[in-house]
Amino acid sequence: MELMSYAAPQQTPNPASVELLRRHASDLIALALRHGVSALRIAGPGRLVGHLADERDSFDVADFETATEALLGAEVALFSDGVLGKQNVSPDLEAATPL
Repeated sequence: MELMSYAAPQQTPNPASVELLRRHASDLIALALRHGVSALRIAGPGRLVGHLADERDSFDVADFETATEALLGAEVALFSDGVLGKQNVSPDLEAATPL
């Protein structure tokens, strides 16, 4: 069985800057809630962590990422807080700060 890695990516082409994410915090929180995501936090450029509601799934995560990228014009990845505590989790995910 192949192990999934949640390590920080090498470099994404155009990740949303932390400043851009913070500037649009209220819009991102509203989008997150519509997709069943709460407790949104910033882990770094283009990297968010949030709590995905039990009745939601990876399609909701993908829809949130697509809507967020359309809003910001930059790439965003959302990680469910369910990955925290697993092996190979990037320290930036564990140290994410509130949006």
